[in-house]
Amino acid sequence: MQQIYNLFEGFNDDSRVWLYTANRAITPTEAHFIQENLEHFVSSWKAHSTPLKAKACMLNEYIIAFVVDQTSANASGCSVDSSVRFIKELGKELNIDFFNRLNVVVEDESGNRKLHPYRKLQELTQGIYYNPLVDTLKDLKTNWKINQ
Repeated sequence: MQQIYNLFEGFNDDSRVWLYTANRAITPTEAHFIQENLEHFVSSWKAHSTPLKAKACMLNEYIIAFVVDQTSANASGCSVDSSVRFIKELGKELNIDFFNRLNVVVEDESGNRKLHPYRKLQELTQGIYYNPLVDTLKDLKTNWKINQ
């Protein structure tokens, strides 16, 4: 996957971010299908009839990100609800749960990623975990990957 800096060029660091973590690794075929659907969704994503400056993409084989640059228009409650419905429908179609917050993605020294129970995160002695709680693009760039 591309570096975060390259994925969201032209987006303000204060842009809102929503992350969705899959309950299993997404296959390359599924990732292609997801990316096509994400692009289609954000191309028509609006807040009160105003198009949003937005991008959505797969960050790795587990995590989808939505980013909205709110310098031109804010994501409203209704627009956020529409993205949640979209992710739920996508998950239903692919038999993936994007709303189980009990696991976090962890990367080992070899670069392999897997799901790890969030409640056992303190037991990790090395590697990287992906912070699912970032909510701005600046946080995504600086606080998303946390070294143990």
